[in-house]
Amino acid sequence: ALLLIVLIVGGIRGGVFTPTEASVVAVFYAIVTSAFVYRGFTLADLWGAFLRSAIMSVAVLMILAAARAFAWVLIIEGVPQMADAVIAMDLSPIAFLLMVNLLLLVFGMFMDPLPGVMILVPILAPFATARIARDHFAIIVIVNLTFGLMTPPVGGLIFVVPRDPAEPSALIREQPPFFLAAMASLLILTFVPALSTWLPQISFAR
Repeated sequence: ALLLIVLIVGGIRGGVFTPTEASVVAVFYAIVTSAFVYRGFTLADLWGAFLRSAIMSVAVLMILAAARAFAWVLIIEGVPQMADAVIAMDLSPIAFLLMVNLLLLVFGMFMDPLPGVMILVPILAPFATARIARDHFAIIVIVNLTFGLMTPPVGGLIFVVPRDPAEPSALIREQPPFFLAAMASLLILTFVPALSTWLPQISFAR
């Protein structure tokens, strides 16, 4: 089982496969070892795993479809133009990142990260990368939009994680302490660029 970690990290680090491909390799490795090494995985178990995965995938895809439709409505209403207003302010790098944080947090509350990246990054990136390290800006964008997955009113993860339809409200009530901790982490990432840039610098150092 420990070889699974070595296989994933070594394969990605060595350029053998991408992170997405690594997930497929990991699943195949886990199935083979469970069936032939530990002998605790049968065809019936495999069918049950496929069925549960299909049900969960359909639920997630339905949520994503609704989020995409809502994103289209926001685009029609001109919400992405808020990014142009931020650029027009001609702020300092830190002030710009704080405004980007606010913009992305609000934007992420109403749609999932992929539409947010596709809509806002092409607008903000040219201005941001002229003053801010690309790795730093990318981490800020990803963290902000990921927070949106756990914030109402859309908050895709709020509806994906609970098994009981009545549970999302209980989950929301427990969020404030964790959300405050996440916001503190975001501010630290904003004011300390080295936290975002040191690993890429080490990984791609020649």
